[in-house]
Amino acid sequence: MSTPDVPAPDTPTPDAPSTPDDDWQRLAGWTAVVSPISTLRQAIIPVVVGAFGAGQANPLIGLLVAVGIAAVAAVIGLIPWLTTSYRVTPTHLEVRKGLLNRTTLTARLDRVRSVDLNSTLVHRALGVTKVNVGTGVDEGQITLDSLTKDAAARLRRELLHATPSAPAGEAAATSVPEDGEVLTGPAPGHPVAVGDPGSGEVIAKLDWSWIKYAPLNLKNLAIALGGLAAFFGAFSDFLPWEQTLGIRVDNGEINGRPIASLLDMLVVIIPIGVVVAVLVWAAGSCVGYVVRWWDLQVVREQGREGTTLRRSFGLTSTRATTVEEAKVRGATSTVGPLIGLAGGADLNLLTTGLDDNSPAVLPTAPESVVSTVGKDILGEDAFSTDLDGHGPRPRRRYWFQGALGAVVWTLLALVPTVLIGIFGDTWLWWLPVAVLLVALALELLGAELAHRHLGHALTERYLVVRSGSFTTVRTALQTDGIIGWRVKQSFFDRRLGLAQVTAMTAAGKEHVDIPDVPLETAVALAAAATPRTLSDFVE
Repeated sequence: MSTPDVPAPDTPTPDAPSTPDDDWQRLAGWTAVVSPISTLRQAIIPVVVGAFGAGQANPLIGLLVAVGIAAVAAVIGLIPWLTTSYRVTPTHLEVRKGLLNRTTLTARLDRVRSVDLNSTLVHRALGVTKVNVGTGVDEGQITLDSLTKDAAARLRRELLHATPSAPAGEAAATSVPEDGEVLTGPAPGHPVAVGDPGSGEVIAKLDWSWIKYAPLNLKNLAIALGGLAAFFGAFSDFLPWEQTLGIRVDNGEINGRPIASLLDMLVVIIPIGVVVAVLVWAAGSCVGYVVRWWDLQVVREQGREGTTLRRSFGLTSTRATTVEEAKVRGATSTVGPLIGLAGGADLNLLTTGLDDNSPAVLPTAPESVVSTVGKDILGEDAFSTDLDGHGPRPRRRYWFQGALGAVVWTLLALVPTVLIGIFGDTWLWWLPVAVLLVALALELLGAELAHRHLGHALTERYLVVRSGSFTTVRTALQTDGIIGWRVKQSFFDRRLGLAQVTAMTAAGKEHVDIPDVPLETAVALAAAATPRTLSDFVE
């Protein structure tokens, strides 16, 4: 039985040449190894739990249970290799799979949006590649795991050129892109040769001096917190908790120890723990940076109907992404709190038609590099253009919100202060005072930064928006990519004469927010950016 699982699985046109049944192709033989390994990795927890439970009574039984579960997982992993086949007709990609319930997936070649060739460490060791064929929606993705490198490259060419390639012997003479390439382009049917991956204009490549930004990325904070938890775990015998979380406060003592002695202990332990966390954070961040961004290059190449941007990187798992510049609708530059102090920024594209419509172009790099690469891609220096502020009204709002936030933090700090004072006969009066001073300083600083960073501009081709306090995001969106507007006002917005404006688009996260804009400015901005859209509504 045939069941189409991808969008619009049309039947072949009557004049399309038929494809003989013997053109069906199988997955690579090494799939018999890759698929069981993947299945076993997913089944590792049931194996361990089952073996441990059975081994409580008899270790031999536990071992047999573990072997049995592993054998079943291996057999299940062999099924895709035994039952999956595929072929490419002049109009469709067809994939047959399933053991008991046979399923045929079909996708029109002109609906194929991307072909992703991805090689993990296991794939690379065995010389195979995982192929993901995207049709623009999650339900339309077809996966073939795994094909040989030559077969995967040949399939990519057939899908993107809409013409089945020559046999394997002839295809070997063609240029084969690197593993992990993702090509996205217009509807197939335009026989234009794909350029050699080694050719093209290099826009940017990895500079190892950029690794200094890796420890400053707060996304790696989880690594530091893990190291800090491990450090405090080593001193668990000295810390004042009983068993799990049992804490007893009695007569000025916590679990039988004077509060003053415990505070003295924390004064020593906390700085040491912070130093350890920083070292773990820095080391883990740098290692992750090297593994992910190894041999990064961003290259402009000639595609079938225009230029493309190709980004390749990776040490253990290689990946390359090629996107037509015609699909790029803008870009974002993000400056984090610590990265900004070191003069760095992140650069992401705003694209359409991909599974990830906000791909990173570079790792964290100097702002000058981000500005230069952004200017090259966008065609103008949108990241350095002067912005128009939103006036004094947003500042009053941000300062009020900051003061309110400081009060909330202070009230939270009063809770442990009162509890310790009542049950421990020790009043830590300085705790809420310190929290009030620190919170007030940080909140008001963030409020002022949010107001100073707030702004927008309208260039010949782009709507440029900047917002954020400690983390600043500047977005440049093509005005041709704006498909609508949303202007929203709450009760407090109306009292201040402000509006929350959203430019709707198909690129990136499908919207760009312009916060706290004076209402009169919001209407004028929307009318100037998309005059045809609002010509019937604005005089």
